[in-house]
Amino acid sequence: MSNVTVSVILPTYNGEHYIRKAIESVLGQSYSSLELIVVDDGSTDTTPQIIAEYAAKDGRVRYLRNEVNVGIQRSLNRGLKEARGAWIGRIDDDDSWVLTDKLEKQLAFLENNPAHVLIGTGLIVQDEAGDELYRFYNPREDADVRQRLLYRNCFSHSTVIFNRDRALQIGGYDESPATLHIEDYDLWLRLGQHGRVGNLSDYAVRLTLHDQSISATQKIVQFKKQLELTKHFKGAYPRYFWNRMRSWLRLGLYEAFGAVAPAYVERYIVARYKRR
Repeated sequence: MSNVTVSVILPTYNGEHYIRKAIESVLGQSYSSLELIVVDDGSTDTTPQIIAEYAAKDGRVRYLRNEVNVGIQRSLNRGLKEARGAWIGRIDDDDSWVLTDKLEKQLAFLENNPAHVLIGTGLIVQDEAGDELYRFYNPREDADVRQRLLYRNCFSHSTVIFNRDRALQIGGYDESPATLHIEDYDLWLRLGQHGRVGNLSDYAVRLTLHDQSISATQKIVQFKKQLELTKHFKGAYPRYFWNRMRSWLRLGLYEAFGAVAPAYVERYIVARYKRR
């Protein structure tokens, strides 16, 4: 396809239970000048057959297979380098796009706001039965994102589209162990130094929580990695010390309470502190 505007990267490993819904949600977009790059990281279940089935039916599906498992970071970079579109979309194999005009709205925004290098949306979190658990709001405006970006990742990976050339110029996804499972956050922090970023108000993506989802223990490891990562962006974004204090508080709450409601407790403590 020579008229591709958006390349959507879908990395997968043994994703047979969910991947059909992810693929169909991309192919069902109202904006059709896209390609879907499915990077299979050495799956041992029926995932390869499922991908091949869709690739045979729709020429927009490109199937890339790693003969051995190389990990999420290298798989993402393989997709990024193979992409033909000026913009990169992302979807995980257990997520789905619930708005058929997701890409259309994001591209219209980018056309009207050429200084932006990254645009995401809100996120709906559901259980395996498909029942909605909660909605995750991401700040919309560039200035609001920057105020919070050293505290938390303000972009849900499956919601974003970002500038391919700019991402390649800054080295793509970092492949070091230090950024494993926060490779997206690292990329957003670097991209934000080269253009404006933001989110649309739409809740355009559903994320499914299941047995393989990140646990409270893994969250603690992730938070520690984020604390180390954000040290390198001290001068790049505002409110460094305030956000660092909140990050340490969040880590302490997770270590003390696990996943039992640390966000609620944190909001209460921060609100009390700000009233003083």
